[in-house]
Amino acid sequence: MLKTEFIDVLSVVSKKLYDSAANVMDTASRLIPANTFCIANLDSLSTKVIKSFNRDKVILDEGLVVDNEESYCALVTEHAQGPLVIDNNLTHPLTKDMDATQFVGGCSFIGVPIRNEKGEFYGSLCSFDQDFYQYRQSDMDLLVSLSSFFTVLLEMEATLQQLKTAEETAVNVLEDKKNLLAVLSHEIRTPMNGVIGMTSLLQATELTEEQAEYVDFIEQSGNNLLQMMNQILDYSKMEAGTMTVDHKPFKIRDVVGHVLQLFSLEAEKKGLKLYSVSAGDPDLTLMGDSNKIIQILTNLIGNALKFTSHGEVCLAVHTTPGQEGRMIVSFEVRDTGIGLPVEQKDRLFRSFSQIHDKMTPGKYGGAGLGLSICKQLSELMNGRVWLKETSAAGSCFVFALPCAIA
Repeated sequence: MLKTEFIDVLSVVSKKLYDSAANVMDTASRLIPANTFCIANLDSLSTKVIKSFNRDKVILDEGLVVDNEESYCALVTEHAQGPLVIDNNLTHPLTKDMDATQFVGGCSFIGVPIRNEKGEFYGSLCSFDQDFYQYRQSDMDLLVSLSSFFTVLLEMEATLQQLKTAEETAVNVLEDKKNLLAVLSHEIRTPMNGVIGMTSLLQATELTEEQAEYVDFIEQSGNNLLQMMNQILDYSKMEAGTMTVDHKPFKIRDVVGHVLQLFSLEAEKKGLKLYSVSAGDPDLTLMGDSNKIIQILTNLIGNALKFTSHGEVCLAVHTTPGQEGRMIVSFEVRDTGIGLPVEQKDRLFRSFSQIHDKMTPGKYGGAGLGLSICKQLSELMNGRVWLKETSAAGSCFVFALPCAIA
């Protein structure tokens, strides 16, 4: 997505250039001893004076709008193979019968066309003098150079507008995507919760061994789908920049106990030992976002259980003093699972990266967002998550977070 800061910088640059253009015009009005200079813009019907510089006599005011039939600017764009020079507008065949000539009065005139970024006529750069100043070649060259400058300025303005439009479109698309994912998540959650609820009821009835296996499979698939929807929704929030961080007191013991309770049944079904060890005061109260800490630990322990078929999963907690009176809380999730291929380590925390799916296609499933979400959430809280070690005997992930003591 385009960065708003970049667009803002370009807007400032654009304004500075327009201010410089006004200064250049003011300087030109002093270099050429004519009375009035103006920049005019025209469309298919009318001409508008955007900027004007008058010396002794006010010939043109800024904001003046006239029909193209009475516009000297239109004459410039209609007849311009180069500068249009009129020594006396009272006698020149193009201007002597125009009502505009009566309006500006007798004068000499020079005009050069300004084109936009597409090469189309944007308007003109004009000079009037009631004393019938005779324009020199150097005057014409200066105005032509100024015309080229304004053409470049218009090109930059058009590009800036395109970037703004592209940014607005990208923001709208992102917002639509976020809303769509939220709606889909809600619409899928409701019937899936119903399915999972019905499987729980079925499990309480008398079932054959084969039927019990089917019900277990339905429950597991439903829970996997719900977890995937949660991850996709979290991912969309972080991509949209709408994820916020709370700063409330919490106890390490409560966080660890909650996470272990979530997975106790799953670990029991797989015959795995799930436990925690703590070095330090487990009743220590810290400040932070306990929900996001739980979410990260849920992803890490969920992965450990998923890829471990025998042995154990251990959550070890360490607290060490940090800078400015803070505590560094480290959560280590160690398992005795299948480990990770070393050559795939660089892809671990990428979005939609499913490393084990290449080894055992379709066996483990998932959206490939769990570790990516862990990384983004930890960084959102000024923490870090990484793979400490891995082998055929298992893996160890670490999540470290600085927290203030409550």
